[in-house]
Amino acid sequence: MPPVERGGSGAEGAAVRRLVETIVRRLSDVPAETRVTESSEGRGAVYEISVPEADRGRLIGREGRTIRALRAFVGAAAAARGRKVTIRVRD
Repeated sequence: MPPVERGGSGAEGAAVRRLVETIVRRLSDVPAETRVTESSEGRGAVYEISVPEADRGRLIGREGRTIRALRAFVGAAAAARGRKVTIRVRD
């Protein structure tokens, strides 16, 4: 499993990060090249996702449906843990 940069987020943040990593790796044809970087911004966490260019379309989905669903799902999971999250896809 590739290394993941971490912000000081505690157990709740680690669970949310694992959720993001698991979903994004399942969507990718080359999971080993998938990177999820976590950082803090204000009172929430920011997860930046980097995938191979060939997988970017699959991650974003038709008209952005897949990434919107990922943001909604992870946002709900984070809210249940009292956290706020932002998900960004790197170019």
